Amino acid sequence: MGAGAVARAPAGAAGRRLAAALLVALFALHQDVWFWRDARPLVFGFLPVGLAYHGAYCLLVAALMWALTRSAWPAHLEHPSDTDA
Repeated sequence: MGAGAVARAPAGAAGRRLAAALLVALFALHQDVWFWRDARPLVFGFLPVGLAYHGAYCLLVAALMWALTRSAWPAHLEHPSDTDA
């Protein structure tokens, strides 16, 4: 490995299934129908619960996408090929 290269976990079948399951779970969690009717309770005394939920959801999705790019990014995209002119 060269300088700055990052060791990546092998993307086996179990890892792909876990990543797919997490993506499906987050897709299902995005369809929040439980906070549509009322803005109460207020989180931190001023933030409607639906907005707080989506803020936390965005942080969770961003963390998952970061983890997926760190562990499942194709290594051949990081190294220039010999055929490029």
